[in-house]
Amino acid sequence: MVEYVQRDKNDIFNKPILGFLFKNPKFLFTLRVVAALVFFYALYYGFAHPGRENIFTSAVFWGVFWSLFMVTTLPTFGRIFCGICPHGFLGKYLTRYGLKKTMPKWLQNRYIGITLLVLGWWFVTYTFDGFWRSPFNTAAMFAGLTLLAFLLYYLYKDMSYCKYICPIGTLTRAYDKLSFTKLETYTDVCKDCKTFECASACAYKQKPFTFAKKNQADDCTLCMDCASACEAVKFKFTKPAEQLSSKLKILNAEIWTYILILASIPVSMGFAHGLNRTKIADELIWNKTAAFFGLSEYAGGFAFIYAVIFTIFFAILGLYLASKVLKKDYSSVFTTLGVAFVPLFIFASLGHTLEFFFIRTYQSIVEGFAQGLGFSVDIAPLAKRGDGWLHFFGLLKWVGITWAFILLYKRLKLIEASKFRKIFGFFFASLVILFYIGLNIYTGYVFSKYGAKAGGHNHGGHGGGAMFQTVPKDKAVILQDGKDKQSGVVCGMNLPMFYKTNHSATLDGKVRQYCSIHCLAEDINIKRLPLKDIKVVDVTSLKFIDVANAFYVVGSKKKGTMTMNSKYAFAAKKDAFIFAKRNGGEVVDFNKALTIAMEDFYPKKRAKQTVIDPSQPFYFSLSDPAQKESRGGGHMHGGGKPLAKGEIPTKKVWLVYGELNEKAKYNSRKYQTFYYDIKQNQKEMIKKRGQLNFEVPNNGYYNLFAIEQSENYYKVAKLEYLQGKHGSDDIYTSDVKKELKNTQSMIDLIRIKSEDEESFYYRHRMGDTLTFKAIFEGEPLANASIAVSLQSGWSKKLKTDENGIVSFTIVRDYFPKWGEFNKRFKQELLITLNHKKDDIDYILTYPSSFYPNTSDYQSYGYALMLITLTLLASGVIVYRFRKNRTTPFKEASYV
Repeated sequence: MVEYVQRDKNDIFNKPILGFLFKNPKFLFTLRVVAALVFFYALYYGFAHPGRENIFTSAVFWGVFWSLFMVTTLPTFGRIFCGICPHGFLGKYLTRYGLKKTMPKWLQNRYIGITLLVLGWWFVTYTFDGFWRSPFNTAAMFAGLTLLAFLLYYLYKDMSYCKYICPIGTLTRAYDKLSFTKLETYTDVCKDCKTFECASACAYKQKPFTFAKKNQADDCTLCMDCASACEAVKFKFTKPAEQLSSKLKILNAEIWTYILILASIPVSMGFAHGLNRTKIADELIWNKTAAFFGLSEYAGGFAFIYAVIFTIFFAILGLYLASKVLKKDYSSVFTTLGVAFVPLFIFASLGHTLEFFFIRTYQSIVEGFAQGLGFSVDIAPLAKRGDGWLHFFGLLKWVGITWAFILLYKRLKLIEASKFRKIFGFFFASLVILFYIGLNIYTGYVFSKYGAKAGGHNHGGHGGGAMFQTVPKDKAVILQDGKDKQSGVVCGMNLPMFYKTNHSATLDGKVRQYCSIHCLAEDINIKRLPLKDIKVVDVTSLKFIDVANAFYVVGSKKKGTMTMNSKYAFAAKKDAFIFAKRNGGEVVDFNKALTIAMEDFYPKKRAKQTVIDPSQPFYFSLSDPAQKESRGGGHMHGGGKPLAKGEIPTKKVWLVYGELNEKAKYNSRKYQTFYYDIKQNQKEMIKKRGQLNFEVPNNGYYNLFAIEQSENYYKVAKLEYLQGKHGSDDIYTSDVKKELKNTQSMIDLIRIKSEDEESFYYRHRMGDTLTFKAIFEGEPLANASIAVSLQSGWSKKLKTDENGIVSFTIVRDYFPKWGEFNKRFKQELLITLNHKKDDIDYILTYPSSFYPNTSDYQSYGYALMLITLTLLASGVIVYRFRKNRTTPFKEASYV
């Protein structure tokens, strides 16, 4: 054993901080213990909290472990994930005291692990959207893998599970070669070694003193046990992917890993998440195939299958043709040149991973770990989708493509052939790289020519789906010049996206183009710019016309740009009136439209013009209608301004009226308000600057009421608010769900809680059945009219039975594109109860919200998993049976 060595400058162990992080045994042991505790706590949390309120389990497995830590460390420091993996950490102890048998040859197959990853994870992910995002499913999968791993560790020696069965074992071995680090030994010091402590300390039976000669670290997981046993071990910085420039032993399984992971991630995402969002999605081969078999809901799975087929086809065909051109054995060309594919997946995934870290992953990790630790934070993401600087991450895939070409060029140098043959060999071997380039170029072309499919991503910030204002880029007329000519001159918004409200003007002989009349009004009336030749887009012809000849439709139900009061222009008066008849609104000239546009800058002047119909129902809203509503949740999970010691937390609500999508603040002062706390004590609400405040000191249900009455009507707004805050000691008992005893309102609608409601984070989901009891003057109200309306426009009319009971099922009306499932997508719902007695209309409104059902295809996922395991087991049994019955041919010799 070597106790001292003079370390090289590029030796990481020679760096003060890095040396401590990678070599100190106590620190590494502590790190592994912490990782194991987090791992098993996340498993427990997934089983204990299987519902969608659990964000901790996903944060651990799909936020930290994969893909953030995995994707960022493999191309940098290498296989360090395996060095802290809880399976490997605990597996060493199980192996030490286990049976130490040799794993059977039929199990020593590296394709087992990669097959489990490709089929068990990626195929299920694309086919059954959101299946593995379920906390319970995630916990069940990792618990199953853990039991399997521990069993194999106990049975077999040399950590065979990590080498052959682990779904990411072969993957990390394959992509470790891209890193800029390398573990080996000081060979001049090792010459006289006779004890080989470095090899004896390795649970994987690796020989670090051979790594330098072989130019690779075999199945080394960078656990650093060898470095603790002998000082001759070094962990050095190298040039990125240095070992790939010279000869090394490559396994066929590693090349297949490059091909299959390229197919599973970048190519499949290009199909399912890219091209599937375009307007020609229905014409794509995978969608047509799914429709042919009547399985359109599983189109993502067909996209995955076609991605695998195309990728394998181009990779194998290219390498086969290269072997023929180079006149070399196909097997050697496959392993020698196939290594060049290694950067494609890593850098395509790295860009996607980093972009999503700033958009979503950072927020999910912080909020998830806070939940796991028993407290709450509510933070904003580091960036928003559409931020310009995020596009730089998209360049990383082109870095990977360039690097793949460079590696292919270097690997060709290892093959003896003429330059002429190498040129053609280079072309053929790069077919899969060219296919990947073509996919990216074609995707950009399709989006540019045909545009995004309705209901796809919308980066404009004006709601989901395809916007009325948007036209394809080739249909938009851009009048201004410069590198930012596609952006509005005032607000910077994308002009083709809001083209139907575009305006233009000339300032000092230079054309300025605006996204809307809102920005034009700012230049004219606020900045006082001397604009000339003002034009507007005619919605019918999509051509610019003089504003003096335009007819504007103001206040239609079509959403406006930069305003709540839309304004669209037409060249023909007839077209304007037809549009107004279909969509509402008033036809005015440019000067009147400009005057109305200025009201957006002075909203107080417009508020005085609001007139409310006295019989108009009103209802509670948790969001201020004067502000742009935020996306996502309807429950409070902490965050915001910290409370002073002893201060009681409060919640804000507003009284509104109108449609759910066009709600406006209710300005009447005739109503009275009160609420019942979780103990059904009646309390007064506080009115403050048009909003209502009520105290929420405890977890549970708070019932809010607002009542307004006259000679002809009796209107009631009711809100059942469920307060749920992490880290609270409150217990969700049956008392929480007891029926409200309301004595202040003549009419009431009481929701009957289901048995599924067992936590303070309960949310209604699509497919849930809601049951209500109508009450009038303290008695059940039979045959009363119930109207249910959703934010999406769906509505239904019902009648209560003889006991005042009515039930209905929340329809499934959230249909995102494959892979774009948003579990926090919130839909609003409004229930209106009507009853008439003695010529008085009694009206009660009850608003609520609900979320998507992420377990739509859960049962199919379990069936697929069972079928996959059955087929795998059947294949193994058949293979073993045939092998036992086959006697190898042996040549006999006679003397």
